[in-house]
Amino acid sequence: AASRLAALCAVAASLLLQAAVVESSELLQALEAAANEEAAVALLEPHLEDLKTLEPEVLEQVVLRQWWGLAREIVAKSHTQQVDLSFSVRKAVRTLKDEAEELLRTLNPKYGLAQQVAPAFQWAQNDTAIFLTIKYTVRWNAPGALEVTEPSVNMTLNMFNFSGLGKHSNNKYRYFLSLSLFDHIVSESSQWSAASVGRISVTLRKRWPRKWPRLIANKKTKIGNMHMWMEMQEKVDSALSGMTTVSNSPVTCQMSEKLYCLATDTCKQADGCSQCPGKSVAKLDEGICTGRPTEKATLSFKDADMDEGELGGEVKISKARNEFDIDTYEVYFGKDDKTKLNGADGAGMAVGSAAPTGSDCEVRIRMNTPVPEAATHLLVFSKNEFGEFATPGQAIIKDAVLPKGKPTSLKFEDEDGDKGEVSGTVHIGRAEDQHQLEEYTLHWGKSERRKINSGSFLRDVMKQADKDPTHYIATSTKIPDGATHMLVFSKNEHGEHPTPASLRFVDATKPCAALTDADCPGQVSISEDTDPEPGRAQATISFAPARSEEGLSLYSVYWGRQGCSDGGQSGAKNGHIKDVQVGEKPSFELPGDTAVPAGTTHILVFSKSKRGESDNCVSADFKDSGVSPTKPEL
Repeated sequence: AASRLAALCAVAASLLLQAAVVESSELLQALEAAANEEAAVALLEPHLEDLKTLEPEVLEQVVLRQWWGLAREIVAKSHTQQVDLSFSVRKAVRTLKDEAEELLRTLNPKYGLAQQVAPAFQWAQNDTAIFLTIKYTVRWNAPGALEVTEPSVNMTLNMFNFSGLGKHSNNKYRYFLSLSLFDHIVSESSQWSAASVGRISVTLRKRWPRKWPRLIANKKTKIGNMHMWMEMQEKVDSALSGMTTVSNSPVTCQMSEKLYCLATDTCKQADGCSQCPGKSVAKLDEGICTGRPTEKATLSFKDADMDEGELGGEVKISKARNEFDIDTYEVYFGKDDKTKLNGADGAGMAVGSAAPTGSDCEVRIRMNTPVPEAATHLLVFSKNEFGEFATPGQAIIKDAVLPKGKPTSLKFEDEDGDKGEVSGTVHIGRAEDQHQLEEYTLHWGKSERRKINSGSFLRDVMKQADKDPTHYIATSTKIPDGATHMLVFSKNEHGEHPTPASLRFVDATKPCAALTDADCPGQVSISEDTDPEPGRAQATISFAPARSEEGLSLYSVYWGRQGCSDGGQSGAKNGHIKDVQVGEKPSFELPGDTAVPAGTTHILVFSKSKRGESDNCVSADFKDSGVSPTKPEL
C-alpha cells in the first residue's frame, strides 16, 4: 500500500510540474505579444506576490523589453520575499549593453570591415616536432582579442595556414598566418587546440626526426612578430642533445630547382643523383634523390606464449636512426641472423609489417603461432618502393616454456629463538622432471599457494642434478607482515611454475618468554654460606623444575650481580656455575672454597632449549658470610 501511495504522489508531482511549465511558456508568449508596459503589468500582477514561481526568462524578458518601472518593482519585491534575481537581471542588462556598444561601433564606417593582420607567435622544436603558440595580437606583449570565430587551420606538406576573426579595442581583425616551413610535416599526426585565453597551441609532426636550422624555408624571409618560445625550448632541448643541425631539405633544394641528397645533406642537380651515396634515383615530385633504404632498425621479442613450440606477443621495433626513405618495416622468420626462412611457395615467411611513426613501433604475433621448423631468428628489413635494405635487424627466437615439474616438498624448522624472526636450513624436494627448470625460488606466502602482497621474494636456489637443494636462512631474518607460509616454485628465465610446494612455518621461540609460562623454572633457593673466607662459598643451591619440561634440554645456573626483575639477559649474569640437565636432581652442592665473583648478590636460574636460553629467569639473594656488613657512615 505504501509503495502504491508513493507512486501516486510521484505521478501527481509530475503532472503539477508539467502544468507549471505550460503556464510559464504561455506567460512568456503573452509578454512577447504585449503592446506596452501597462499590458505587461496586468499580465504579471497575479504573480508578483510569489516571485519564486516565475521562471528567470520572465524577468529577462521584462528587462530586454526595457519596461524599467515594472523591472524595478519586481526587484524591490524580491528583497522582501528573499528571492535572488541578480543573475537574471545582470544577464539581461549585459545583453542590452553589448547591443548598445555594438551600435556605437557601427558609427565607424570601417567597423564592419575586418582588418587583416598577422598574429604574433612563438616557436620551439624537438627532434620530432615543431611547437607553435599563436596569440591574437600583432605584437606579442600587446593586448589582443580574447577569442576568435571561424578559426581555420590547414597543415599540408611544408605549409601551415591559420585564420580567424577577432574583436579588440572596438575593431574587428582577421588574423591570418601563412608559413612556408623548412621541411615537410605529417599533417595526419599534427594537431592544434585552443590554449589559454587569446591563443592557440599547435604541434607540427616532422616527417623526419631532425634538428632544423630555422622554422622558415627561405632564410631571407623576415617575420617581425615571430619569436623563439624559450620556455618550451628549454623543456625539450634534451631531445636534440647530440644531434647535428641539418643545412638543407627537399623544400630548400626545390627552391633552387635541385634535389635533396640525405646522405650528404646537400642539393644535387636532377642528373646528379649518381653522386648521392646509395640514392641514385631522382624523384622530381618530392625533390629528393632516392633508392633503397640505407639504414636498418633493430628489434626485440619476448615470447608471451608459454606453450612449447608456439609463439605469441609483441615484436618491438626500434626505429632506424633516420627514417627519411623508409616506407615500412617488414618482419620475417629467419633461418639465421641474415637470411629469411622461405615457405613452401619460395617466398620469405612474413610475420607482419609496421609503418614508421618517428618513434619505435611494434608488430604483434598472435598467440599459439607455431614456430616454423628451422626458424631460429626474427628479422626486420627497412623497405620502400625500390626494395629492402640488405642487412636486417635480428633477434634470436627463444621459445618461452615454463618448467614442467614442480618441487615435491619443502621442509624447514626455525632455529632462531626470537619472536618474529627465523633462521635455519630450508630443504627443497627437487622436481621429478627438471626439464626447462633452471632454479628454485623461495617466497614468503600468505597461504599455501599465494605470495604476500609485497616483499615476498626470499632467495633463488640453484637446482642440483643428483640431490635436493638447500638454503640457509640467516640468523635474525625478520618475518614479513602477513607471512604465514614459505613457498617454493620451480623457475626459469620465462617465469615460474604456477603451483608451489608450501610449508606453514612455526616461529619457534626460546623458553620462558614470560615468567608465567609453564616452561619457566620454579623458585630457586640457596642455603647459608658456610665458608668463612671472603669471596669463597660453600652452600646448597636448589630450584623447582618447570611445570612443563617439553622441549627443554637443561637449566643454566649463574652467579648474578642483580636479580631477575629487569630480565636475566640484561647484564644480570656474573659468571656461570653449572648446567643441570632436564631429569637430573634440581639441587647440587657448592663445595668449600668455591670462588665467588666480585659483585655477586644473587643466584640466577634460566631454562634452555635448542632454540636458546630464556631471556627471563628466577633468582634468589646470596650473602657471602665472609664479608662483613657495611657499616653506615656517621
